[in-house]
Amino acid sequence: MLKLKDLLVERIDYEDTARMLVKKYGLRSKVRFGKVKGQNEADYDWIKDVINLKRKYPNVKEFVVSVLHEIDHAKMRYKMGAKKYEHEYTMAGQDAVEKGGDFHDDNFYEEQAEKWAQNEYRRKWKRKFK
Repeated sequence: MLKLKDLLVERIDYEDTARMLVKKYGLRSKVRFGKVKGQNEADYDWIKDVINLKRKYPNVKEFVVSVLHEIDHAKMRYKMGAKKYEHEYTMAGQDAVEKGGDFHDDNFYEEQAEKWAQNEYRRKWKRKFK
């Protein structure tokens, strides 16, 4: 027979966690759920400075890595400025297409953000979100 404690499962508040991560990295970006373009796990609107996240993720790691990935985009936007970041991102996407790749998936800035997010998760967050 199951006991009550066996039925209780710890659950994190995704919205609160995402906002905490954004603040932890010194950003003022807003966080919104439900408006993600295409098949991406998340996206960053560099014009409005908004991190858009899906409502559901298969596990906490994928959620945290997705937030970190978008945080890296926001950090680059803050560093370069919105117009320069948009120009550089577009140029990197066009370069990927010219080499036979995908504008988004093979974009230097996407690859950089994913690499940073994976490393940052392993270094700082893996033990905290087990």
